[in-house]
Amino acid sequence: MKALLLSKYKHLEIADLPEPKAGPGEVLVRVAACGICGSDVHGYNGSSGRRIPPIVMGHEAAGRIVALGPGVTEFAERDELPSIRQSTVAPAAAAFAVE
Repeated sequence: MKALLLSKYKHLEIADLPEPKAGPGEVLVRVAACGICGSDVHGYNGSSGRRIPPIVMGHEAAGRIVALGPGVTEFAERDELPSIRQSTVAPAAAAFAVE
């Protein structure tokens, strides 16, 4: 999958990363759109201390569920999610939790 990776402070790149798997209680979302907010800007320059490279940037997304992890019953594959937050951010991509 393609992702915007902060590989070091003040250096973004489009990276090809392995597709993540949905873990227990998680869904995997194919992101259709993702915003970059002020906290991402602070992460980019290192001023917040909350985003430590390498890390996939962008945590305000919308998309469609493509896989369900064990124990997920309230959603189905192909459900559209107009607003999601990223709960797990890792260098190799992330699974999303739904609010």
